[in-house]
Amino acid sequence: MQRFNPFQPDEDALPPEEVRFLNVHVEPWPDGRRVRVHVRLTPFQQPPNLEMVILDQQGREVSHISIIENIDFQFVLTMHLRDPEPQPEYRLEVELSYPDKGTITQNSCKFSLTQEE
Repeated sequence: MQRFNPFQPDEDALPPEEVRFLNVHVEPWPDGRRVRVHVRLTPFQQPPNLEMVILDQQGREVSHISIIENIDFQFVLTMHLRDPEPQPEYRLEVELSYPDKGTITQNSCKFSLTQEE
């Protein structure tokens, strides 16, 4: 897994204003209570902060995670759904920011808890 290294910066690393999400997608766990979130970012010169929120169909937050000074260009994490009644569809919203620059970019994707056959 490629990571940010301040002593050996990636030659393609971008300044904060140009960092973007290359890919964001969600895979449900079979239990219907957790999801894997896959994120791939452009290489960066400074570690960004990330906020990830999962919303139900009514727009209520059912999961939230904050990552401060993320060092990975690509990673997978597990988010737990705090929804007493699982719904057929959810939306993941992700935001990339820097403390001195604010929000740089956002992304979102809809997903279902049922695996597509």
